Amino acid sequence: MVNLFDLTFGKLPNNFLSRDNLISEICYDFCSEVPSSNLYVISGVRGSGKTVLLNKVHNMMSEEKDWVTVKVNPDRDILEQIASSIYESENVKHLFLKSSFSFSFHGLMFSIEGKTPVSNVKSLLEKMFVHLKKHNKKLLISIDEATNSKEMKSFAHDFQTFLGDGYDIFLLMTGLYENIHSLQNNKTLTFLYRAPKIYLEPLDLVDIFNSYKKIFSDEKESTIKELTLLTNGYAYAYQLLGTLFTKEEKINDKLLEDYDKKLKDYCYDKIYDSIPSSELTLLKTIPQNGKCTSRYIVENCKMSIKQISVLKDRLIKRGILRNQKGIFELLLPRFSKFISICEEFEI
Repeated sequence: MVNLFDLTFGKLPNNFLSRDNLISEICYDFCSEVPSSNLYVISGVRGSGKTVLLNKVHNMMSEEKDWVTVKVNPDRDILEQIASSIYESENVKHLFLKSSFSFSFHGLMFSIEGKTPVSNVKSLLEKMFVHLKKHNKKLLISIDEATNSKEMKSFAHDFQTFLGDGYDIFLLMTGLYENIHSLQNNKTLTFLYRAPKIYLEPLDLVDIFNSYKKIFSDEKESTIKELTLLTNGYAYAYQLLGTLFTKEEKINDKLLEDYDKKLKDYCYDKIYDSIPSSELTLLKTIPQNGKCTSRYIVENCKMSIKQISVLKDRLIKRGILRNQKGIFELLLPRFSKFISICEEFEI
């Protein structure tokens, strides 16, 4: 059987289970006459679909004639990337080819309407933003996996200034909870606290079931249901399990061994290493089935109720834990088994 799934991180897969409500929310707000926010932050655990969601929104906005969209690398000079991307954009390049609009960039000196050449990239961007606004163009900047780096802190400060000056620029970025939390804790970047944050929930199990049922149309419904439950709504698990089942064509020990190994190698090792020891202590109290009551955690975790409450909130924001009516559940499939193995071998 031909494999219709894709395990490449960040790539829009062939079988993409769309988060239409989130995509619509972001695009609608950005395109509103008076947007409620010029910035959205998508956060979630590794493999939850942050990059795919960002790419989907970015691509949709790219199709709008009044929008210029650029993607930048958060580990390089961001303002330079934005300036060069705008200048090279087919949508607006013609606006900057006139002799009245020139600039100094990477050693090339030009003039703007006979005025002094611009040698500072921030000043250059401000003039570009004015030019874009004059022609009713809006700019979307997309940044994947933002961290609390020197480049990001510098850009975030400049972005805040650009917003204050009334430019039609928008920012969509993704990041792990700990990285976004660290970035927004900078005293000069408090505006990030007010930015809407989308913490990615698991995919809808009904959507996964229907997708698997369509692809594996010859399989029994009970098998499709078992596959669906094995994913627990984890986006990467949906693609991974689909790939493994295409090859194995049955749920057996070999498939489950491969499933556990690939989850470990590609996701869980990195996720586990990023979790602070205090949060791991709490996770280790959750039983093998991955579910328990709040009372169970309090009784089995040697911490104060206040400490437990803070740690649970962090784990929920990381996308590792969920609280539904007092029942706490690990969102990552078979993660409790992975934790117990790490604990046994003192990893």
